[in-house]
Amino acid sequence: MKKFVFTFTLACALALGGQSTFAEAKKKPDAPAPAAEKPKADPSKPLPFHSIVDSIDASGKSFSHKNKDGKEVKNVVTAKTELKNGDKEAKFEDIKVGDEVTGSRLKKSDTEYEVVKTTYIGAPKTKAAKPAGGEKKPDAPAKPNTK
Repeated sequence: MKKFVFTFTLACALALGGQSTFAEAKKKPDAPAPAAEKPKADPSKPLPFHSIVDSIDASGKSFSHKNKDGKEVKNVVTAKTELKNGDKEAKFEDIKVGDEVTGSRLKKSDTEYEVVKTTYIGAPKTKAAKPAGGEKKPDAPAKPNTK
């Protein structure tokens, strides 16, 4: 009988001790872990850009456009800027209001950038229209049975 009481007591102690261990493992942390912050962009690394020119400042050699928030963003062309239109050399004077300009630039502030290189200057390119949803290509003509 003493063995039974000892075994029973030991089993109960292990069972209760094991439950508290499991209960601690299931507890959720009190505070969520801080969200990882986005790494800041390297200010010396050029960023790609696509702009439709809203205004031009010929004396300051800059052109501007409005971003999606309605703020005017100024793109400054410097002596180091490589102006190209495709494979051809270009000049600042080639940029007109309403033109699309693409290339790369360095961020100077939230609303000012230094243009490093242009890759396209000209009329805005239109995207090819996709067929309306659900339209299928016509089936290929049936092959004649030659058997």
